[in-house]
Amino acid sequence: MIIIDEQMWKQALIQAARSYYHRPIEASKVVGEAVGFERDEIDTQLLPDKFSLLELPSKVVGYTYTLGLANDIFGYALVNLECTTLYVIGISEGDKLVWYQEGGEVH
Repeated sequence: MIIIDEQMWKQALIQAARSYYHRPIEASKVVGEAVGFERDEIDTQLLPDKFSLLELPSKVVGYTYTLGLANDIFGYALVNLECTTLYVIGISEGDKLVWYQEGGEVH
């Protein structure tokens, strides 16, 4: 599946959170924003251990969403500027990456 707009990133994260937490996620409580980042501005705690910042282009778009579960739980997606290539999509609890998908492989 190619995800090319903000609503599709949001829906993908809602589905991932539903599966990971085994509970409903209310779409109306999922609030987010898109921000452009330079590669060196990315928090490496949001990346899987084996994923290097050097694998990202010099500029990316980061979609971040509160998932309506707790204040420290959020979802995010890092994509290219055209929003056609997903680098990593994940769920973070505080400063810990608890779920992510990269290149079609779920961890």
